[in-house]
Amino acid sequence: MKVCTILLAALLLAACEPSNTDCGACAEAERDQHYPPPGSNQMLRAPITMGEGLEVIISDVVIPANATVPPHYHPGEEFVYVIEGSAVHVEAGKPDRILKAGDVYVIPPRAVHAPRGGVDGARAVVFRVHVAGEEERVLVETE
Repeated sequence: MKVCTILLAALLLAACEPSNTDCGACAEAERDQHYPPPGSNQMLRAPITMGEGLEVIISDVVIPANATVPPHYHPGEEFVYVIEGSAVHVEAGKPDRILKAGDVYVIPPRAVHAPRGGVDGARAVVFRVHVAGEEERVLVETE
């Protein structure tokens, strides 16, 4: 038992000993283990009982640094809350708008948009409310 305790203590000390790895790289690797993949990662799709025929879709949206999402629209309203990084909201007929962590934004139904990730990319929680059964996103062909 004593030998096991000594071996366990030695292993713990070795594991806790500082290494020559870059802390930033370690933090990034740790984050990536718990980070959703790029794109719209649906977390919930459920009916809204107070609005017959309506549903809500909640997604964890990740846009990599400097990446552009293809032009698209949603059949219903989209409510965006940026939780990390920044993005440029590019919407047809409107000036580009920079959204950063802590910002919120509402995109009206059928508004064609193509967001672009900022220098560090962006992560947002997005709520979409629309008629039940409709597609979540409709791609728009560019000319």
